[in-house]
Amino acid sequence: MTKQLKSNHIYDIIKSNPDLQTVDVGWANFKIVFKKGLKSGSQNCWGTCDFDTYEIHLEEKIEDAPARETLFHEICHGFLELCGMGGEGEGEEEEYVYASNERVTITVSRAIMMFARLNPELAKELLNLKGDDL
Repeated sequence: MTKQLKSNHIYDIIKSNPDLQTVDVGWANFKIVFKKGLKSGSQNCWGTCDFDTYEIHLEEKIEDAPARETLFHEICHGFLELCGMGGEGEGEEEEYVYASNERVTITVSRAIMMFARLNPELAKELLNLKGDDL
């Protein structure tokens, strides 16, 4: 009899724990949704953050490292929106938000701290932290 190995892929970890299937971005809770053949506009993509449905959509078929980066990328969209740095439109039509390096640095660092405080268990899993590392 062979022992089933536990998957360390972030998607499997999230799917097996209902508490990790939503992300609190301060102004809303976003549900994490896995999809095959995900598109933004007409382009294939690995993730989207839908501000109308409060969902983060993730492409089902990607390896663990890019999956972790993509999930955190989409979470950052939610926090940047909170901080007034969200762009209108999507895909090729998305507008650019211009800000100084200092403004971006302050906003992103605060967003990361807020993410970790509001979502400590997801942050531990996403960043591969162990024990009390967070």
